[in-house]
Amino acid sequence: MFKYITLLVLGLLVTKVQAAKSFEVSVVSKDNQPVSDMVVYLTPKFLLPEGVRQDSGPNETIGQRDKKFMPYISVVQKGQALHFSNQDDITHHIYSIGGENRFEFKLKSGEVKQTQHVNSAEEIAMGCNIHDWMSGFVLVVDTPLYGKTNDAGSISFTLPQEGDYDLTIWHPQLDVEGNQRTYSLDTESIGAARIYRVVLEKTMLPIPEQKNQEEFEFLEEY
Repeated sequence: MFKYITLLVLGLLVTKVQAAKSFEVSVVSKDNQPVSDMVVYLTPKFLLPEGVRQDSGPNETIGQRDKKFMPYISVVQKGQALHFSNQDDITHHIYSIGGENRFEFKLKSGEVKQTQHVNSAEEIAMGCNIHDWMSGFVLVVDTPLYGKTNDAGSISFTLPQEGDYDLTIWHPQLDVEGNQRTYSLDTESIGAARIYRVVLEKTMLPIPEQKNQEEFEFLEEY
């Protein structure tokens, strides 16, 4: 009898661990407007159960089109590589600004370049030595649960397990220290709607204009 009860309890625990649930995060401005392209990631405060994949997802591709980084913001998991694809008809000279994940290279029209794997979780600011108005960002996170909000300001996750998580939002134009906010939450107490709503305290800063202010470009060395 005791053995049967023990097995039953273990069975219930396994069922609870394996029952992945969907979970949605909604980000809105202080005037209740949806905020798109906000990076959102969840960091569990517990060890994920065996069998839950923590491998890096597909490598991120960052295009250069119309003399801009496309997308302006990317997010990857630590251990991935970054792919750059020059879709312009000119050369770019791409570089990262500071940090542990350093890179710098020239990329001719139509070329694709893969960086070394990014092995430090951090914000990477990028620029172009030829077109100094170009700016872009990559956030490297140390969790498999990450993404960006859609046009409706929301993002959905499939949780490997209920429990305590740190939920972090990040955007280079988020006007707070470190460009991020972190919230502690227990997903079991979210409620039936399974939605966690984040309301920004301040207005987002404007994205720098990605446009040449000069009438010429100096490309002699390229």
